[in-house]
Amino acid sequence: MKRNTWISLLLAFCVALAGAAAAEGRSSDPQETAAPVVPLLDLPAQEGGTLLNFPVEEDQLQTVITPGDEFYLYPEEGGEAVGYADPSVTVNIGRGRIYETDYMYARVKIATPTQLRARLASPASTKQAAPGHDLAKRVQAVIAINGDFCGGTDNLKGALMRQGQKIRMKCDERYDILVIDRAGDFHILPSAKNEDVEPWMEKAANIFTFGPGLVIDGVPQYGLRLGRIASHKPAQRMAICQTGELEYLLITSEGPENAGSVGLTLEQFIDLVSSIPGVQNAYNLDGGSSSTMVFRLEGNNWRKVNALSSKKIRPLKDIIYFVTAWEPDEPVETEAPAETGEPGTEAEAAPEAETAP
Repeated sequence: MKRNTWISLLLAFCVALAGAAAAEGRSSDPQETAAPVVPLLDLPAQEGGTLLNFPVEEDQLQTVITPGDEFYLYPEEGGEAVGYADPSVTVNIGRGRIYETDYMYARVKIATPTQLRARLASPASTKQAAPGHDLAKRVQAVIAINGDFCGGTDNLKGALMRQGQKIRMKCDERYDILVIDRAGDFHILPSAKNEDVEPWMEKAANIFTFGPGLVIDGVPQYGLRLGRIASHKPAQRMAICQTGELEYLLITSEGPENAGSVGLTLEQFIDLVSSIPGVQNAYNLDGGSSSTMVFRLEGNNWRKVNALSSKKIRPLKDIIYFVTAWEPDEPVETEAPAETGEPGTEAEAAPEAETAP
């Protein structure tokens, strides 16, 4: 038998062995991997306002619309907001527990593709960082998560684009690349080279380098490619997923530094992500203490809402976020009726009411 054939057989055996080991390590108990899922909220009817369309390249700071307090959703028993629903964006936040670890997720639906955006802490440099809640407040995000730590010294490879602006193209097959195109659709390119990414440059709105892909075209990605980012270490995790046309899932798990949680390995995280119905593509983002989900609560208050048992807030180099594109009509002011002095008018009746004993 030729040497190349032996090598191919050996490689196939190793892949099969790794897959079997992964399957053995995952729980067969459906209660262990089933995720209770809050529903995806439909967009309310477009009444009493205008739906705007932001260009991909436009800086969101130029066209900020503050989320309306009247659109926040609260639990029946009271407490802080657990969702948001205006005619351009809905958010529904849920929580669960798997493998002795708490997790939090948000289901998001938008009306236009450019409501899904990304921003560096400093547009002039990938080396600047800031707290996630500060970045979310700058852009008036309805909800935001950390990105791919695009400027870290350990991640200067791969492809990088933000809002149509190419920043880096240095792919070397070490990373899975996430392309979010201008229609808001996800494309995960495994072990990408420059020539894999270049055909997407004109179609892309944002490109990220971290990974790996957790689910690609509906298929969970267990296997050898997971070994590059401490995949066997229980940790906080963060992923962004597409579940349908302009429909998304943001999901983050706690880690061993959080009270009552042990953290998830990457394969356990794949179990969690793939157990949620509708996930078509899911991409792993920066984890550990960088795992950050920020939600705008009542008033001018943006706050990290995940992993609250740890007070550590790591500055972020970038965020992925969703904005409202709904501009409500200005309330119409009605003029007070003229005082005619004629019998039976409100002008005549009002003084009597004011002077009545």
